[in-house]
Amino acid sequence: MTEKLKIRDLTMRDGQQSAFATRMKQSQIDRILPLYKDANFYALEVWGGAVPDSVMRYLGENPWTRLESIHEVIGPVSKLTALSRGRNLFGYAPYTDQIIDGFCRNAIESGLGIMRIFDALNDVDNVKSTIKYVKQYGGIADCAVCYTIDPKYPPVKFFDRLRGKKNPEPVFTDAYFLDKAKQMEALGADMITIKDMSGLIPPRRVSNLIKLFKQNLKVPVDFHTHCTPGYGLASVLAAIGAGVDVVDTNIWNFAGGPAAPALELIYIFCKKMGVELQANMEAVAKINTYLKDIRKELEISVFGAEK
Repeated sequence: MTEKLKIRDLTMRDGQQSAFATRMKQSQIDRILPLYKDANFYALEVWGGAVPDSVMRYLGENPWTRLESIHEVIGPVSKLTALSRGRNLFGYAPYTDQIIDGFCRNAIESGLGIMRIFDALNDVDNVKSTIKYVKQYGGIADCAVCYTIDPKYPPVKFFDRLRGKKNPEPVFTDAYFLDKAKQMEALGADMITIKDMSGLIPPRRVSNLIKLFKQNLKVPVDFHTHCTPGYGLASVLAAIGAGVDVVDTNIWNFAGGPAAPALELIYIFCKKMGVELQANMEAVAKINTYLKDIRKELEISVFGAEK
């Protein structure tokens, strides 16, 4: 079991599966940044994914200003993380190596510490160039293996079985995920994340995968999931019990539902399990008070009603 657990906070990028996080104005983020410095998280995921698009499209702000402003306050206390779709960067179309090179250089110069790189189909070729340039400019390449499941085929009928018909063999086995992780490690990944972006992984499965990864990889392992179907908290606790190095969480008022589990709940269970968290929970409680007010502001300004 993990004795000291590192926390990657997702609140400013993925809070409530981005619905609130990507609608926060820079002025709202600025209110909580000094407290985030006190919180002493291992990492803060603040950029990438939908953030640049939403910041420009809905708020009329500069996403580079967001990254640089957060870095100016947080400094070296917590590593700033972005989410990259590999060769597609933050979009859905592939870019040339020249663009990926320049983008990674500018991002790291602007304060980015970790680039989490994934391809939705686990095509390792699509993450190669980003790994290369992130590391070239001094960043940490966190490569994500995307978790998914096989289709549930109907049972083959009796007479069809007699004719030799059978359902396809499973594709997304533990061996499949480990192979992808080992390929990424061989390319220079500094960390491997099991990225369960749909919240599909049950506790027993993640426990098995974490143990398998820890036995076969030399780099730290992170676990990322969502609470959408209801597995989230239990799966994170199972990952902790299996020895995961880092887990992704949200602060209470931006947690749960389609987002990651609440750090506060994980903290309670970790105390019972004898696991130390790398986070200042007093500062987290203060951030959560501000988030409650910000959430109300967003419910009025973005969604049209206070709930």
